[in-house]
Amino acid sequence: MDVTNYRRALGSFATGVTVATVFDDMGEPWGVTANSFTSVSLEPPVISVCIARNGRAHPVFAACSRFGINILAADQQALAMHFAGKTENRFTGTPWEAEPHGAPRLPGTAAWLDCTVKSRIDAGDHEILLGLVQRYDHTPHPPLAYCRGRFFAAA
Repeated sequence: MDVTNYRRALGSFATGVTVATVFDDMGEPWGVTANSFTSVSLEPPVISVCIARNGRAHPVFAACSRFGINILAADQQALAMHFAGKTENRFTGTPWEAEPHGAPRLPGTAAWLDCTVKSRIDAGDHEILLGLVQRYDHTPHPPLAYCRGRFFAAA
């Protein structure tokens, strides 16, 4: 299979853009841009997010019991690129808030969810985290979307 061509085919699917966040065992925040996110169930409220196994943050996500999903707003493209980059500590110089008993939260997002880990699923070069939503909130900010290598504002 031509991996580059396969990625182009998958890139034809428009998706929202999130930053998944977690605290490590020393209380330091970690985060990664993730567009492999979806609602799984309303009753109970369960979401999923896919975390790349070869990423620096994977060991932290693999050991966590809680994580957060920050659904980025249309004006947060730079934040999406920052958390997708190679910066060692992506939270340095990045405004964030600590949710009480929860995950790091980024301000100005379209929505956020704070989750406990329900289960983990081996999915090849990614691990799927299923999260039971404990708290959430949303704003009127239009969400950031991504398709075919480009960001755009969703309606």
